Amino acid sequence: MKIALIRQDYHKHGGAERYVYHLSGELARRGHEVHIFAHTGKEEVHRLNKLNNSMNSSNSINFHRVPVVGGAAFLKTLSFALFSRRQLKKAKFDIIHSFDRTLYQDVYRAGDGCHREWLSRSLKIASNGLSRMMVRLNPLHLTLLFLEKRIFKKCKRIIAIAKIGKEEIIKHYGVNSGRITVIYNGVDSDEFNPGSRELLPGGVREQFNLSQDDFVILFVGSGWRRKGLSYLIKAVALLDREKVKLLIVGKDGKRPYSHLVRRLGLEGKVIFIGGTSEAANFYSSGDVFVLPTLYEPFGNVCLEALATGLPIIISKCAGAAEIITDGKNGLLLNNPMDPEEIARKIRMTFDDELRDKLGSNARLLAEKFTLSKNAEETLEVYNEIITNYEGTD
Repeated sequence: MKIALIRQDYHKHGGAERYVYHLSGELARRGHEVHIFAHTGKEEVHRLNKLNNSMNSSNSINFHRVPVVGGAAFLKTLSFALFSRRQLKKAKFDIIHSFDRTLYQDVYRAGDGCHREWLSRSLKIASNGLSRMMVRLNPLHLTLLFLEKRIFKKCKRIIAIAKIGKEEIIKHYGVNSGRITVIYNGVDSDEFNPGSRELLPGGVREQFNLSQDDFVILFVGSGWRRKGLSYLIKAVALLDREKVKLLIVGKDGKRPYSHLVRRLGLEGKVIFIGGTSEAANFYSSGDVFVLPTLYEPFGNVCLEALATGLPIIISKCAGAAEIITDGKNGLLLNNPMDPEEIARKIRMTFDDELRDKLGSNARLLAEKFTLSKNAEETLEVYNEIITNYEGTD
Protein backbone atom coordinates (compact mmCIF):
# COMPACT_ATOMS: atom_id res chain seq x y z
CA MET A 1 0.00 0.00 0.00
CA LYS A 2 1.34 3.46 -0.93
CA ILE A 3 0.53 5.77 1.99
CA ALA A 4 1.01 9.52 2.45
CA LEU A 5 1.13 10.90 6.01
CA ILE A 6 0.78 14.66 6.56
CA ARG A 7 1.98 16.57 9.62
CA GLN A 8 3.61 20.01 9.58
CA ASP A 9 6.46 18.90 11.86
CA TYR A 10 7.81 15.36 12.01
CA HIS A 11 9.78 14.64 15.20
CA LYS A 12 9.51 13.03 18.64
CA HIS A 13 8.88 16.10 20.82
CA GLY A 14 5.09 16.64 20.86
CA GLY A 15 2.47 13.97 21.43
CA ALA A 16 0.91 14.21 17.95
CA GLU A 17 4.32 14.30 16.31
CA ARG A 18 5.50 11.24 18.24
CA TYR A 19 2.33 9.48 17.16
CA VAL A 20 3.05 10.08 13.45
CA TYR A 21 6.67 9.06 13.98
CA HIS A 22 5.69 5.72 15.51
CA LEU A 23 2.87 5.02 13.05
CA SER A 24 5.12 5.65 10.04
CA GLY A 25 7.65 3.19 11.46
CA GLU A 26 4.99 0.56 12.11
CA LEU A 27 3.61 0.90 8.58
CA ALA A 28 7.06 0.70 6.98
CA ARG A 29 7.94 -2.40 8.99
CA ARG A 30 4.78 -4.03 7.66
CA GLY A 31 6.05 -3.51 4.11
CA HIS A 32 4.01 -0.46 3.12
CA GLU A 33 5.47 2.40 1.08
CA VAL A 34 5.31 5.41 3.40
CA HIS A 35 5.68 9.05 2.33
CA ILE A 36 5.93 11.86 4.89
CA PHE A 37 4.73 15.34 3.84
CA ALA A 38 6.05 17.81 6.42
CA HIS A 39 7.84 21.11 6.72
CA THR A 40 10.49 19.76 9.10
CA GLY A 41 11.75 16.29 9.92
CA LYS A 42 14.07 15.08 7.18
CA GLU A 43 16.73 14.16 9.76
CA GLU A 44 14.19 12.21 11.84
CA VAL A 45 13.13 10.25 8.75
CA HIS A 46 16.78 9.42 8.09
CA ARG A 47 17.24 8.17 11.67
CA LEU A 48 14.07 6.08 11.53
CA ASN A 49 15.15 4.52 8.24
CA LYS A 50 18.45 3.50 9.83
CA LEU A 51 16.56 1.94 12.72
CA ASN A 52 14.24 0.06 10.36
CA ASN A 53 17.19 -1.19 8.34
CA SER A 54 18.79 -2.52 11.50
CA MET A 55 15.54 -4.46 12.10
CA ASN A 56 15.69 -5.92 8.56
CA SER A 57 12.76 -3.86 7.31
CA SER A 58 12.95 -3.61 3.53
CA ASN A 59 10.98 -0.38 3.14
CA SER A 60 12.43 3.09 3.64
CA ILE A 61 10.28 6.10 4.51
CA ASN A 62 10.26 8.91 1.95
CA PHE A 63 10.35 12.57 3.02
CA HIS A 64 8.73 15.42 1.06
CA ARG A 65 9.38 18.93 2.37
CA VAL A 66 6.34 21.20 2.29
CA PRO A 67 7.15 24.94 2.37
CA VAL A 68 5.25 27.31 4.64
CA VAL A 69 4.86 31.06 4.82
CA GLY A 70 6.59 32.35 7.94
CA GLY A 71 5.33 34.92 10.40
CA ALA A 72 1.84 34.71 11.85
CA ALA A 73 0.64 31.28 12.96
CA PHE A 74 -2.46 31.39 10.75
CA LEU A 75 -0.28 32.00 7.67
CA LYS A 76 1.85 28.95 8.49
CA THR A 77 -1.26 26.83 9.01
CA LEU A 78 -3.02 27.93 5.84
CA SER A 79 0.09 27.86 3.63
CA PHE A 80 0.95 24.33 4.82
CA ALA A 81 -2.57 23.20 3.90
CA LEU A 82 -2.31 24.80 0.44
CA PHE A 83 1.22 23.69 -0.41
CA SER A 84 0.70 20.12 0.82
CA ARG A 85 -2.42 19.82 -1.37
CA ARG A 86 -0.41 21.02 -4.38
CA GLN A 87 2.29 18.41 -3.81
CA LEU A 88 -0.10 15.55 -3.07
CA LYS A 89 -2.08 16.12 -6.25
CA LYS A 90 1.06 15.50 -8.31
CA ALA A 91 1.34 11.88 -7.13
CA LYS A 92 -0.92 8.86 -6.79
CA PHE A 93 -1.44 7.31 -3.36
CA ASP A 94 -3.66 4.51 -2.12
CA ILE A 95 -4.28 6.46 1.08
CA ILE A 96 -3.66 10.05 2.12
CA HIS A 97 -3.82 10.39 5.89
CA SER A 98 -3.59 13.83 7.50
CA PHE A 99 -2.80 14.60 11.13
CA ASP A 100 -3.18 18.35 10.59
CA ARG A 101 -6.15 20.37 9.39
CA THR A 102 -5.37 20.34 5.67
CA LEU A 103 -7.19 20.43 2.34
CA TYR A 104 -6.53 17.10 0.64
CA GLN A 105 -6.84 13.76 2.44
CA ASP A 106 -8.79 10.51 2.62
CA VAL A 107 -8.43 10.12 6.37
CA TYR A 108 -8.18 12.78 9.05
CA ARG A 109 -7.04 11.85 12.54
CA ALA A 110 -8.57 14.39 14.90
CA GLY A 111 -5.63 14.17 17.28
CA ASP A 112 -5.87 17.89 18.08
CA GLY A 113 -9.53 17.49 18.93
CA CYS A 114 -12.49 19.55 17.76
CA HIS A 115 -11.37 23.18 17.63
CA ARG A 116 -14.93 24.51 17.85
CA GLU A 117 -15.35 22.66 21.15
CA TRP A 118 -12.13 24.12 22.56
CA LEU A 119 -13.17 27.63 21.46
CA SER A 120 -16.51 27.16 23.19
CA ARG A 121 -14.72 26.31 26.43
CA SER A 122 -12.21 29.15 25.98
CA LEU A 123 -15.01 31.69 25.69
CA LYS A 124 -16.58 30.41 28.91
CA ILE A 125 -13.39 30.94 30.91
CA ALA A 126 -12.37 34.23 29.25
CA SER A 127 -11.98 36.92 31.90
CA ASN A 128 -13.96 39.68 30.17
CA GLY A 129 -15.75 40.80 27.01
CA LEU A 130 -12.58 42.08 25.37
CA SER A 131 -10.88 38.72 25.86
CA ARG A 132 -13.86 36.94 24.33
CA MET A 133 -13.85 39.29 21.33
CA MET A 134 -10.12 38.69 20.80
CA VAL A 135 -10.71 34.93 20.84
CA ARG A 136 -13.52 35.21 18.28
CA LEU A 137 -11.53 37.46 15.92
CA ASN A 138 -8.19 35.66 16.21
CA PRO A 139 -7.20 34.82 12.59
CA LEU A 140 -5.68 31.49 13.65
CA HIS A 141 -8.97 30.38 15.19
CA LEU A 142 -10.87 31.50 12.08
CA THR A 143 -8.44 29.60 9.85
CA LEU A 144 -8.69 26.41 11.90
CA LEU A 145 -12.48 26.59 11.94
CA PHE A 146 -12.55 27.03 8.15
CA LEU A 147 -10.28 24.02 7.60
CA GLU A 148 -12.05 21.92 10.23
CA LYS A 149 -15.48 22.51 8.71
CA ARG A 150 -14.22 21.55 5.26
CA ILE A 151 -12.53 18.39 6.53
CA PHE A 152 -15.55 17.13 8.45
CA LYS A 153 -17.77 17.78 5.43
CA LYS A 154 -15.62 16.12 2.76
CA CYS A 155 -13.25 13.64 4.40
CA LYS A 156 -14.03 9.98 3.72
CA ARG A 157 -13.11 8.77 7.19
CA ILE A 158 -12.37 10.54 10.46
CA ILE A 159 -10.39 8.90 13.25
CA ALA A 160 -11.26 10.19 16.72
CA ILE A 161 -8.84 9.24 19.48
CA ALA A 162 -11.52 8.94 22.18
CA LYS A 163 -15.28 8.51 22.35
CA ILE A 164 -15.68 12.05 23.67
CA GLY A 165 -13.93 13.39 20.57
CA LYS A 166 -16.35 11.55 18.32
CA GLU A 167 -19.29 12.99 20.25
CA GLU A 168 -17.92 16.54 19.93
CA ILE A 169 -17.51 16.25 16.16
CA ILE A 170 -21.06 14.97 15.79
CA LYS A 171 -22.41 17.70 18.09
CA HIS A 172 -20.72 20.61 16.32
CA TYR A 173 -20.73 19.43 12.70
CA GLY A 174 -23.51 16.85 12.39
CA VAL A 175 -21.17 14.23 10.93
CA ASN A 176 -22.69 10.79 10.42
CA SER A 177 -21.34 8.56 13.19
CA GLY A 178 -20.53 5.85 10.65
CA ARG A 179 -17.81 8.07 9.17
CA ILE A 180 -16.00 8.36 12.51
CA THR A 181 -13.90 5.54 13.95
CA VAL A 182 -12.51 5.69 17.47
CA ILE A 183 -8.94 4.40 17.69
CA TYR A 184 -7.14 4.90 20.99
CA ASN A 185 -3.46 5.78 20.94
CA GLY A 186 -0.74 3.22 21.46
CA VAL A 187 2.45 3.49 23.50
CA ASP A 188 5.93 2.04 23.14
CA SER A 189 6.02 -0.15 26.25
CA ASP A 190 9.70 -0.89 25.75
CA GLU A 191 10.72 2.77 25.78
CA PHE A 192 8.32 3.60 28.61
CA ASN A 193 8.49 0.89 31.25
CA PRO A 194 8.72 0.49 35.04
CA GLY A 195 12.21 -0.99 34.69
CA SER A 196 13.54 2.40 33.69
CA ARG A 197 12.45 3.72 37.09
CA GLU A 198 14.89 1.25 38.67
CA LEU A 199 17.70 1.74 36.13
CA LEU A 200 17.58 5.53 36.02
CA PRO A 201 16.36 6.62 39.46
CA GLY A 202 18.88 9.40 39.90
CA GLY A 203 19.63 10.71 36.40
CA VAL A 204 17.16 13.58 36.15
CA ARG A 205 17.16 14.16 39.89
CA GLU A 206 20.91 14.62 39.94
CA GLN A 207 20.81 16.84 36.86
CA PHE A 208 18.32 19.22 38.50
CA ASN A 209 19.66 18.96 42.07
CA LEU A 210 16.73 16.97 43.39
CA SER A 211 17.24 14.63 46.32
CA GLN A 212 15.86 11.11 46.54
CA ASP A 213 13.65 12.40 49.38
CA ASP A 214 11.94 14.96 47.13
CA PHE A 215 8.39 14.13 46.08
CA VAL A 216 8.44 14.92 42.37
CA ILE A 217 5.23 15.95 40.59
CA LEU A 218 5.58 15.70 36.83
CA PHE A 219 3.72 17.79 34.24
CA VAL A 220 4.40 17.07 30.55
CA GLY A 221 2.94 19.05 27.65
CA SER A 222 2.81 22.27 25.69
CA GLY A 223 -0.10 24.69 25.41
CA TRP A 224 -0.03 25.38 29.14
CA ARG A 225 -3.20 27.46 29.37
CA ARG A 226 -5.29 24.68 27.85
CA LYS A 227 -3.58 22.06 29.99
CA GLY A 228 -4.26 23.86 33.26
CA LEU A 229 -0.69 24.46 34.40
CA SER A 230 -1.57 27.58 36.41
CA TYR A 231 -4.04 25.56 38.51
CA LEU A 232 -1.40 22.91 39.18
CA ILE A 233 1.11 25.54 40.30
CA LYS A 234 -1.51 26.98 42.66
CA ALA A 235 -2.16 23.46 43.98
CA VAL A 236 1.53 22.97 44.74
CA ALA A 237 1.38 26.10 46.89
CA LEU A 238 -1.33 24.39 48.99
CA LEU A 239 0.67 21.25 49.71
CA ASP A 240 2.03 20.99 53.24
CA ARG A 241 4.75 18.46 52.46
CA GLU A 242 8.11 20.22 52.63
CA LYS A 243 10.05 18.40 49.93
CA VAL A 244 7.65 18.73 46.99
CA LYS A 245 8.99 19.66 43.55
CA LEU A 246 7.10 20.27 40.31
CA LEU A 247 8.89 19.48 37.05
CA ILE A 248 7.37 21.12 33.97
CA VAL A 249 8.43 19.41 30.74
CA GLY A 250 7.37 21.16 27.55
CA LYS A 251 7.46 24.52 25.82
CA ASP A 252 5.20 27.57 25.97
CA GLY A 253 5.31 31.23 26.98
CA LYS A 254 7.04 30.97 30.34
CA ARG A 255 6.69 34.55 31.66
CA PRO A 256 3.18 34.49 33.22
CA TYR A 257 3.90 31.15 34.91
CA SER A 258 7.27 32.29 36.24
CA HIS A 259 5.50 35.36 37.64
CA LEU A 260 2.90 33.12 39.31
CA VAL A 261 5.67 30.99 40.82
CA ARG A 262 7.36 34.07 42.30
CA ARG A 263 4.07 35.49 43.58
CA LEU A 264 3.30 32.23 45.40
CA GLY A 265 6.81 31.94 46.82
CA LEU A 266 7.54 28.68 44.99
CA GLU A 267 11.03 29.52 43.68
CA GLY A 268 13.11 26.35 43.89
CA LYS A 269 9.99 24.17 44.06
CA VAL A 270 8.90 24.64 40.43
CA ILE A 271 11.42 23.78 37.71
CA PHE A 272 10.89 24.56 34.03
CA ILE A 273 12.66 21.93 31.93
CA GLY A 274 11.72 22.94 28.38
CA GLY A 275 11.06 20.60 25.45
CA THR A 276 12.80 17.24 25.19
CA SER A 277 12.78 14.08 23.09
CA GLU A 278 13.91 12.10 26.16
CA ALA A 279 10.64 12.21 28.07
CA ALA A 280 11.09 8.65 29.35
CA ASN A 281 13.85 9.82 31.69
CA PHE A 282 11.51 12.32 33.34
CA TYR A 283 8.70 9.80 33.83
CA SER A 284 11.26 7.52 35.45
CA SER A 285 12.19 10.23 37.95
CA GLY A 286 8.68 11.29 38.97
CA ASP A 287 6.48 10.17 41.84
CA VAL A 288 3.16 11.20 40.30
CA PHE A 289 2.05 12.57 36.92
CA VAL A 290 -0.57 15.35 36.97
CA LEU A 291 -2.45 16.81 33.99
CA PRO A 292 -5.31 19.13 35.06
CA THR A 293 -6.21 19.86 31.45
CA LEU A 294 -9.23 21.94 30.49
CA TYR A 295 -9.47 20.23 27.10
CA GLU A 296 -7.52 17.19 25.88
CA PRO A 297 -8.60 14.91 23.01
CA PHE A 298 -6.66 12.06 24.63
CA GLY A 299 -3.18 12.91 25.87
CA ASN A 300 -0.48 10.48 24.78
CA VAL A 301 1.54 11.63 27.77
CA CYS A 302 -1.02 9.85 29.94
CA LEU A 303 -0.27 6.52 28.25
CA GLU A 304 3.46 7.15 28.57
CA ALA A 305 3.11 7.80 32.29
CA LEU A 306 0.91 4.73 32.72
CA ALA A 307 3.38 2.54 30.83
CA THR A 308 6.19 3.74 33.10
CA GLY A 309 4.16 2.64 36.11
CA LEU A 310 3.66 6.20 37.28
CA PRO A 311 0.44 7.07 39.15
CA ILE A 312 -1.54 9.64 37.18
CA ILE A 313 -4.02 12.35 38.11
CA ILE A 314 -5.95 13.69 35.12
CA SER A 315 -9.13 15.62 34.36
CA LYS A 316 -12.35 13.76 33.69
CA CYS A 317 -12.70 15.83 30.50
CA ALA A 318 -9.51 14.35 29.03
CA GLY A 319 -10.05 11.59 26.48
CA ALA A 320 -7.65 9.33 28.38
CA ALA A 321 -10.04 9.43 31.34
CA GLU A 322 -12.22 6.99 29.37
CA ILE A 323 -9.72 4.19 30.01
CA ILE A 324 -9.10 5.04 33.70
CA THR A 325 -10.91 3.44 36.62
CA ASP A 326 -10.79 6.08 39.36
CA GLY A 327 -8.87 4.83 42.38
CA LYS A 328 -7.61 1.68 40.63
CA ASN A 329 -5.16 2.79 37.93
CA GLY A 330 -5.38 6.56 38.29
CA LEU A 331 -7.20 9.43 39.97
CA LEU A 332 -9.68 11.68 38.15
CA LEU A 333 -10.32 15.39 38.70
CA ASN A 334 -13.91 16.63 38.60
CA ASN A 335 -12.86 20.27 38.25
CA PRO A 336 -9.35 20.86 36.85
CA MET A 337 -9.68 24.58 37.65
CA ASP A 338 -9.92 23.86 41.38
CA PRO A 339 -6.41 23.94 42.96
CA GLU A 340 -7.78 22.57 46.23
CA GLU A 341 -9.11 19.42 44.52
CA ILE A 342 -5.81 18.97 42.66
CA ALA A 343 -3.87 19.35 45.92
CA ARG A 344 -6.19 16.88 47.67
CA LYS A 345 -5.64 14.23 44.99
CA ILE A 346 -1.86 14.77 45.08
CA ARG A 347 -1.88 14.34 48.88
CA MET A 348 -3.55 10.95 48.39
CA THR A 349 -0.48 9.79 46.47
CA PHE A 350 1.80 10.68 49.39
CA ASP A 351 0.64 7.29 50.71
CA ASP A 352 3.24 4.75 49.56
CA GLU A 353 0.79 1.84 49.47
CA LEU A 354 -1.74 3.65 47.29
CA ARG A 355 0.99 4.99 45.02
CA ASP A 356 2.42 1.50 44.49
CA LYS A 357 -1.04 0.09 43.76
CA LEU A 358 -1.86 2.82 41.24
CA GLY A 359 1.53 2.42 39.56
CA SER A 360 1.29 -1.36 39.20
CA ASN A 361 -2.23 -1.19 37.80
CA ALA A 362 -1.20 1.67 35.51
CA ARG A 363 1.36 -0.53 33.78
CA LEU A 364 -1.15 -3.37 33.35
CA LEU A 365 -3.58 -0.95 31.73
CA ALA A 366 -0.98 0.53 29.37
CA GLU A 367 -0.03 -2.92 28.10
CA LYS A 368 -3.44 -3.12 26.41
CA PHE A 369 -2.65 -0.10 24.22
CA THR A 370 0.18 -1.12 21.91
CA LEU A 371 1.61 0.61 18.86
CA SER A 372 1.00 -2.58 16.90
CA LYS A 373 -2.71 -2.68 17.80
CA ASN A 374 -3.09 0.98 16.88
CA ALA A 375 -1.43 0.42 13.50
CA GLU A 376 -3.62 -2.62 12.75
CA GLU A 377 -6.82 -0.70 13.55
CA THR A 378 -5.63 2.20 11.38
CA LEU A 379 -4.91 -0.19 8.50
CA GLU A 380 -8.46 -1.53 8.81
CA VAL A 381 -9.73 2.02 8.15
CA TYR A 382 -7.41 2.30 5.14
CA ASN A 383 -8.69 -0.98 3.70
CA GLU A 384 -12.31 0.08 4.16
CA ILE A 385 -11.63 3.25 2.16
CA ILE A 386 -9.82 1.39 -0.62
CA THR A 387 -12.71 -1.07 -0.80
CA ASN A 388 -15.46 1.57 -0.87
CA TYR A 389 -13.89 4.54 -2.70
CA GLU A 390 -11.82 5.22 -5.76
CA GLY A 391 -9.38 8.15 -5.77
CA THR A 392 -9.31 11.21 -3.53
CA ASP A 393 -11.77 14.11 -3.63
